[in-house]
Order: sequence, then structure tokens, then C-alpha cells
Amino acid sequence: MKGRRFGIIALSMATAIGIAVIICRAAGLRVNFTDSAPHGLWQVRAADAAAIKRGSLIEVCPPDSPVVRLMGAKGYLSAGNCDGSSVAPLLKPVSAVPGDTIRLRRGEPVTVNAVSLPNTQAMPAIPAWPEGDYIVQPGELWLFSSYSSGSFDSRYFGPVALTCVRGVAVPVAVNGNIAAMTTGVTQL
Repeated sequence: MKGRRFGIIALSMATAIGIAVIICRAAGLRVNFTDSAPHGLWQVRAADAAAIKRGSLIEVCPPDSPVVRLMGAKGYLSAGNCDGSSVAPLLKPVSAVPGDTIRLRRGEPVTVNAVSLPNTQAMPAIPAWPEGDYIVQPGELWLFSSYSSGSFDSRYFGPVALTCVRGVAVPVAVNGNIAAMTTGVTQL
């Protein structure tokens, strides 16, 4: 009798959790545990590409590139439903938009339009995007998070197509300084 009661309670709890997950996904809610953005609950809302500006916080699928697949295979990126790479979408700030100039140099922070972005020096252990000066092309964005020096962003995978953006991310209940994700970008 006790075993049956336990089974009914366990099944009820699993059903309640499953329903809660479905409702949260339908509402665009997602939990972030990575150090690239403040931990906590975020809501992802659909956004017109024209509404995405420098400083916007977005949910995005990284490009299907060797470094993204490598980081997914090593478990640095969570498994998910991004086409090609099969990693989970990332929360990132938009740091550069069409017409902006990006400068990438080994051992130095990234600059956007000659403004240095803190915490954006590529880590030597991860293959970085090639050094150089880049002009952001129409239909592209570059994403650099100044929130954490360990952020996996455009310093490794380069530009991201606007078509990879899932939506604008809005903090609901987070622990951390959201403004720290875009330090330097606000000076542009």
C-alpha cells in the first residue's frame, strides 16, 4: 500500500513539473545558470530584427562552427535545439551592429568603434576568431559579454546572422548586475 501511494505521489509530482515546464516554455521563460549573464529567470520575447540595437540582450543560436561544436561536445555548452550545432541558445548582449568596426587582437580586449570592452580578452585555451579588423555587415551582429571574462561569445565564433536571433531577453528574477553585460557598449 505504501509503495502504491509513493508511486502515485511521484507520478503526480512528475506530471506537475512537466506541465510547469510546458507552461514556462510557452511563456518564453528560461533559466540561466551560465556565468555569461546574471543567473536566474529570463523571459524571451519575439522581436523584429529592426528592434534589435546595440545593447539589446538577446537569446541567440551561435553559428554552426567547429568551435561551437567542440564546446558542445566538451560539455561547455548545454545540448539544445540550435540547428547544426545542437547546442542550447545563448543569452548575449548585442555589442556591434551593421557599420560598426570590431578589432580583435590576441591578448587584448575586443574594441568596438575604438572603445575597449572589459572582460573580452579571448582565453588562450579556446580557439579564437582570427585577429583582425572587421566591419559588421548588414544582417549580422557581434555579441560580446563584458559580464564575465569566461563568456563564450563572438570572440570565439565571430559574427552571428540576425536570423539566428530567437528573441529579446528580459530579466524576470535574476541575481547579478544586468548593466555589467554591456559595459563599454553604452559608450558607443
